[in-house]
Amino acid sequence: MKFGLVLCNHPTSSEGLDEFFRGQIEQVRLAEKLGGDAALVCEHHFEGSHLPSPLIAATAIAFSTRTIRVGTGIILLALYNPLRVAEDAATIDALTGGRMVLAVGHGYREEEFAGYGIPLSERFSRVEEGVNAIRALWSEPNASFSGKYYSYRNITLAPRPVQTPHPPIWVAAKAEGAVRQAARIGDAWFSDPVTPLSVLQDRYKLYRETLKKHGKDFYSIERPLFREVYVSTKKENEAWEEVKQYGLVTYGHYYKWGHFLDESGKAVDPNNSSFEEFQEKLMQRFVVGSPDQCAEKLSKLQKELEVTEVICRMQFPNMPHEMAMNSIKLLGEKVMPQLKE
Repeated sequence: MKFGLVLCNHPTSSEGLDEFFRGQIEQVRLAEKLGGDAALVCEHHFEGSHLPSPLIAATAIAFSTRTIRVGTGIILLALYNPLRVAEDAATIDALTGGRMVLAVGHGYREEEFAGYGIPLSERFSRVEEGVNAIRALWSEPNASFSGKYYSYRNITLAPRPVQTPHPPIWVAAKAEGAVRQAARIGDAWFSDPVTPLSVLQDRYKLYRETLKKHGKDFYSIERPLFREVYVSTKKENEAWEEVKQYGLVTYGHYYKWGHFLDESGKAVDPNNSSFEEFQEKLMQRFVVGSPDQCAEKLSKLQKELEVTEVICRMQFPNMPHEMAMNSIKLLGEKVMPQLKE
């Protein structure tokens, strides 16, 4: 199993974005030194703590590293013209000698779609069309594409991507229909950290079935899993006490935005429940504890879901940079070697 980082930007009120992002680049460099495979950047809009431009951030990371793959984790594809995304991602791939990963998602926040004047109800059809358009633009030397939202005629993309046939397109998904879509149009399903393991197991069964239906082999493709990870020198309960004040901020946002799932996989309505009742259960969705405990948890995920890569969020809102660096160091030096044995 390989590992990578996902960077969801949460600068503290006392820290400028430039200082904060330099810290994140240092984290990526450390992960690269320890054998990390990918560094992907999140996207959100209009709420202050996330970057709205993941491709720009990915470019900055690319030119601060040498071997680690870079990209989006995820880009809200429904908000973009696919031609623009195809050009920008191909440019990153060309500039880095073939290190681009394009992970796309649907989005779920009404505010973001309203800001861009796009109905939230169109997000699934726009992602479907966008992925198909990008693949055509990357694959065909003189591409034409006709869709509901965008049409292109005789487009010659330049520069061309370096990777063949093109950079991998990972599709993030939670709901059953979205997982089927990821199997149908994506090069990989980028499974999420919000869904409980029992539900993820059912989703992976559905994913396998849909891949087979479309003539794809589960074992021939990448199988990345997004997970919240904190590796400590302390055991699980003490480690959770160290990190939960930071990790719960993110899940408080998810809860408020209607993105939080209960243990059965159903969306939790923030108007009819209390976030406090779910807080302690969240420890089970994090990979948290000593190196041996984290290795055991990741090994279980590897065996039960047969994932090939874990993409780790290792810095949470207001979490000190050195705390994240120590966790990454322990992951690379003490945890991942156990998963390669």
